[in-house]
Amino acid sequence: MTAASAGGAVEPRDEAVVAGQLGRQPHDLTGIAVRCPHGYAAIIETAPLLSDGSPNPTLLYITCPTMVAAVSRAEAAGGVRLFKSASQTEKDLRDYLGTVTRLYQERRAELAGGRADAIRRAARLDAGVGGPEGPQVASCLHAYAAALLAVMSEWLGGIAHGGRPGSGDPQSGPELSLISEARATWERFLPPVSDCWCHDRRCARWIPEARRAVIDVGTISVRLLVADVVGGRPQTVVRRAEVTRLGQGLQAGAPLAAESRWRTAEVVARFVREARAHAAGDIVLAGTSAAREACDGEAFMEALGRDNGVKATVLSGRREAELAYAGAGLDLPAESAAGPMVLLDVGGGSTELMSCSADGVVDVVSLEIGASRGTQRWISSDPPSPDELEAVYRDAERVFTGLRGRFGRAPEAGAAAGARARARTAADAGARRLVGVAGTVTTLACLDAGLKEYDGQVLHLRGLSVGAVRRITGVLSAMTTEERAALPCVQAGRAPVIVAGAVIVLAALETFGYDRLTVSERDLLDGLLLYGG
Repeated sequence: MTAASAGGAVEPRDEAVVAGQLGRQPHDLTGIAVRCPHGYAAIIETAPLLSDGSPNPTLLYITCPTMVAAVSRAEAAGGVRLFKSASQTEKDLRDYLGTVTRLYQERRAELAGGRADAIRRAARLDAGVGGPEGPQVASCLHAYAAALLAVMSEWLGGIAHGGRPGSGDPQSGPELSLISEARATWERFLPPVSDCWCHDRRCARWIPEARRAVIDVGTISVRLLVADVVGGRPQTVVRRAEVTRLGQGLQAGAPLAAESRWRTAEVVARFVREARAHAAGDIVLAGTSAAREACDGEAFMEALGRDNGVKATVLSGRREAELAYAGAGLDLPAESAAGPMVLLDVGGGSTELMSCSADGVVDVVSLEIGASRGTQRWISSDPPSPDELEAVYRDAERVFTGLRGRFGRAPEAGAAAGARARARTAADAGARRLVGVAGTVTTLACLDAGLKEYDGQVLHLRGLSVGAVRRITGVLSAMTTEERAALPCVQAGRAPVIVAGAVIVLAALETFGYDRLTVSERDLLDGLLLYGG
């Protein structure tokens, strides 16, 4: 465990952690310069002039207790003496530390801004790292350790100076030289970075609310949710998705394609790093349809968990539906003025339907139809032919027809409804409310709303009529994959399968007799985060 990352802005939870690390409330924080591999503040940045007017020559402080102890042990072993001696006798080292000092001073001057000259003089902006004029007269290693690690994480010379990590060429040029020299200097005078981090997330005890992360490894996309659980409800920190098409070309019982595995593993690893950078405690990976059906799906998920050091599981179709229902129900109670809720989750390899009666009886079904599966089974033309579209529709209609009594809009009469029956009015006694979740539905809603880019807040709880779905399906089916990929809100990886997904949504609305559905941004991810796999 060696990786650290530049942290960025200070969040309220950061202040709680830093207060626990220091044993006092922090003052005048301007940024988290470095986070540990667990995502907690390790090095903080503070203003050159404190709120009470006192000068503060130390820009960067180590707050991580494990790192403070490790650097203190190096000092006790004679590290300060060795550091000062080498700085006095070695010009190259002295010149490099001079460069670090200049970056340090530039950042302090930037934070001082356009203050009056007297105030800027009081802030001692010409002071060296931690206060002393140069490394030859350093009294401790902690300030230089903080500066070196800030360079390695690209805070000094990067983010704090108007850039971002990796904004330069990471393979050549001054950025690489600056970082590589910082590493070499650290390795010479300080303990290995891997020895400076704890292995038990001990700073988590100072976080007032639990922060968790879940990653849904689906047939079409990999999705991440990082959220704080407050009052039993997820408060979203990060929610994002990336299309990897894990189930591309998959036949039931066959292995996953090597390229699909590689794409998915790369995104999962990146999402795990992002979750840790946000200080998520528990991180859970959950595989769905493609992982269920592939002969190596369970082994693939186990490998993802092992390689990334997180929990991994493969959800059954029923459990997937239950968790999606629980997530959607957070903002849409199962019983409401609009009627009981029926959940529709059109995924890549499967479609889940779920309802819950007033007396708590749960009805769940997981069907082997989905956007990827429908495309692979029925569509070979680009754009698809009318016969291909009809084949997708009839396949979905055939499956849905036998379920009208369980999931139709009016349960007591649903079985008698025609395949393309007109929807009953909202005033019908006992009428249910259809709620749609996941990528196919949200993409259709985004297109219906005319958004230029995806905005979950706009789409959450938005209505999507059967007429709108029919219209959008017609537009999408007349386009090539390349043309669909150029549309706002349609991810390039979803463009090849969105037509089949849209046809399945249309078939569900018409077969079950709904005139519209309600889009929910909350879904499987929210349920999984609260209740686990």
